[in-house]
Amino acid sequence: MKKIISFSAVVGMFPLAAFAATQSLFNVLAIVNVILGTIIPILITLAVVYFIWGVIQYTVSNDEEAKKGARGKIINGLIGLFIILAFWGIVFMIQNTLGISNVQLQKTDIPCVPTPVNPC
Repeated sequence: MKKIISFSAVVGMFPLAAFAATQSLFNVLAIVNVILGTIIPILITLAVVYFIWGVIQYTVSNDEEAKKGARGKIINGLIGLFIILAFWGIVFMIQNTLGISNVQLQKTDIPCVPTPVNPC
């Protein structure tokens, strides 16, 4: 049964692979840039809200067990915020090191494999 499900999943992904083959690398990089530009601020906002929620629970609760849970939320919110900001900072550092920050990629900047259809 597992083999049938695995085979069905692989065969079901063939149209997606064919669709991905028609996209150029330039289009894929542009889409990834837009997605990251949207997701990172949302993740930062969620981490800050989670941290503030933990602080509010910590200050309002009287029970030691509830304070312990709120303390865990505060720590997890800070760790999540640190990881998100560190990821964002590393990406910007790599962009600045390579000199590609605030530069629009041209289609000729991306290497391609010559084919009979696309001679590059």
